[in-house]
This record gives sequence, structure tokens and C-alpha cells, in this order.
Amino acid sequence: MVRVLRYPRLSAASCALAIACALARDLCKGAGLDGLSRVLLFATGLLLALCFVLLSCRFFVDGQGVGVGFLLRVRRTPWSDLAALGALCCNSRRVYLYGLYRGRADFLQMLHSAPVCGEWGFVAPLSRRLAAAVQTYCPYGVDLTPPPCRRPKGRLRPLWHQAALYPALMLPTALIAFLTAALMLLRAAGQEPLSLAFGLTAAAFGLCLAGAMLVNRAGVALMTCPRISEEGVGAGRGLYLPWEDVRFAFVRRMPQGSGLFLLSQELPDVARRGAPPVFCLSLPDTSTLLLAYLTYCPHADQGIDV
Repeated sequence: MVRVLRYPRLSAASCALAIACALARDLCKGAGLDGLSRVLLFATGLLLALCFVLLSCRFFVDGQGVGVGFLLRVRRTPWSDLAALGALCCNSRRVYLYGLYRGRADFLQMLHSAPVCGEWGFVAPLSRRLAAAVQTYCPYGVDLTPPPCRRPKGRLRPLWHQAALYPALMLPTALIAFLTAALMLLRAAGQEPLSLAFGLTAAAFGLCLAGAMLVNRAGVALMTCPRISEEGVGAGRGLYLPWEDVRFAFVRRMPQGSGLFLLSQELPDVARRGAPPVFCLSLPDTSTLLLAYLTYCPHADQGIDV
């Protein structure tokens, strides 16, 4: 059996922050800063709880099939019950292993919900260790070798007006969240009742998490700024696809947001067992990108699924 973490980077960052808070707490205790050391002790405990939650989100592969679990709740799926299994390369060129429980509709749901797992299937970062395990245990052939990334031939025009919208809204909000959290921690350091100090520390911890999520969303929006030309389309400095390689387009519109997904394979080809590796561009749903797809893509006559 081979076990891997579903969120390895978040787990590593949380563990590093917990160690840093523990060391800072020892330094403050030695310097006689009892209030601040108490706050850092509470923060270390909260970070350790977050590490436990992230480390409990696991994915494993064995001879019987695959499993997706959180704590004691594990969903086991035999190899024969998987409707689709393959490799997916998204905006940042990072490769993922995806599996579907039913079929085509689940693949479209996966594009919108990843990296969260659900009733539709699972997504896990594809490492060499996991790829070797799938090749060893899977009874049918699965091509997990991503094709080489294409390079743009000419200059691409970035759509900065769309990429700048999210940072303009999220970065000031994140700054307010961080400043409020800092003030709450300073207030907690001067409080004698442990319950009040712990409550302020927990609230500040939640605000820091919210601010970090907003900064991450703003950074992703800047790094994956859509770039287009007559030859192809790309997501920032990440993945690039020539228009002739775009075989399927899908627009996902929901009250919380919408997005345009461009695939390098037809939907029936990726929603099956032994699916070929697929490139996917997740871009904002804007009229400029839709018009560029309908104008330059030779396969646009098939329309766009909504």
C-alpha cells in the first residue's frame, strides 16, 4: 500500500509555522514575556490542530483499489468501479491524478471543485511514487506521463484588467484581516483570564487564515493572468495551449463564480478508464476569452458546453 498526502504543501507550511511558534514561545518565556508566550502557546496548539487535520487528508493505492480518507472516514473504491482514471495538467503545469466514480458529468464537476474530493471522484498530486504505485497495482493500463508543454511562438497579450480585479479587492481586505488579527493578539497578550486570551487568539488565528486565503487567491489571479494571441492561449507563465490543440470548451456558471475551461482532449476521451493525459486551462469567464475561442480555435464549431 502506498499512502500520499492530498495537500502536501499546505501540510508542510502548517508544520513549519507550528515549529516557528513553538520556538518563539520558548524565546519569549526566557525573556520574561509571559503574556506573549501564552499567546504563542495557544497559537502553537491551534497550528498543531490544523496540521493534524491536513495530515489526516490522505490518499492511498493498493492492489484492491484506491482510497480517499479523512480521519477514520475512508472511502474505498475497487479498480473495477472507477469510471475514469488519468493524469491532468492544470494552469501551473502541476500534474494531478484524477479518478471519477460515474462519468462525463463528474469530470466537469471535478474541474470546478478540485482540489477538493467529493461524491464525483478524487484529485491527488501525482508524484513519482504515486505514479509507480498506480502502474504497479492498476489492472488496466493508465498513461500517467504528461506530454511535453508547448511554448508560445509569438507574443501573447495579457488581459491585465481581469487579473487586477481580484488583487484590487482581496489584498486590502487581507491587509485589514492581518491588522485586526495583530491587534487581537496584542490584546490577548495583556489579558489575565485564560478563556478570554484563548478566545482572542483563536479569533486572530481565523482572521489570519482568511487573510492568507485572500492573498493566495490574489496571487493565483496574478500568476495565471490569461494571455491570448491568434496562435494560442495561456495562463500567465504557466500552461500554454495552441488553439488547434483545444478540443473542448466548457463554461461553468454558478452564483459563487464562473470559469471557462479549455481541454486538450474531447470529453469522452478523458472521462473513461485509461484516459490519455489531458491539459486543462482554467480561465475567467469573460467575453474577450469567449470571443477569442470562437474566432481562433478551429474546433469552435462544436460550440461551448454550459
